[in-house]
Amino acid sequence: MAAELQVRRYEEKYLLAPAQAAALGQLLDGVLPRDKYSAEGAYFIRSLYFDTPGNGDYQDKLLGVSERRKLRLRLYDLQTAQLKLEIKAKRAKTSHKQSVLLDRDAAQALIAGDAAPLLAGGPAARAAYALMQGESRIPAALIDYERTAWVFPVGRARITLDSHVRASKSQSLFADDVPMVEVLAPKTILEIKYDQPLPPWLGRMLSSIPGTPLSVSKYALARATLY
Repeated sequence: MAAELQVRRYEEKYLLAPAQAAALGQLLDGVLPRDKYSAEGAYFIRSLYFDTPGNGDYQDKLLGVSERRKLRLRLYDLQTAQLKLEIKAKRAKTSHKQSVLLDRDAAQALIAGDAAPLLAGGPAARAAYALMQGESRIPAALIDYERTAWVFPVGRARITLDSHVRASKSQSLFADDVPMVEVLAPKTILEIKYDQPLPPWLGRMLSSIPGTPLSVSKYALARATLY
């Protein structure tokens, strides 16, 4: 069980048409550096979400509950030796994320319903254990997409474009042949994350692309598509 991480920030989401996403990407490339993972282009992300037997996380989102949370395994390479287990809590536009690194065996155990490996970790791992055991959480949706990200050091701002969002009921986290269905094609999700208000010039640039505010998560969109 490796080191844990906690992140707290504000989040905004917008839905962009293909032409809008392309235009914004060009604007961002002109003023901000890409993060190290997307220097050569968009990179792959896969997440496996766990929900309660009664679909509590999904229902909370549909009902507009102000304080919500999600539990997911996340990886960026199907051959990776380590991946993240994340608890993401949301309140209005503020999010708080706890994460811990797991090896493949611990992740497979979690998918099979065995949360015992988490007991060897720190606070985030134990919080995840409590969610798994106390709420009998099970795999609910597998989601893939490609991300391009830009960073701005002031306020730890991070701007991402997520495209080709697709989902499956499969629990095969490490498989490369999972049948998927498109969730938002051909649209792209713009996410703006920051600790402090963005500088006015950056805010004006982002608002020059009139995206549609998005109040639902990728998980909620995937569930609505799959079930």
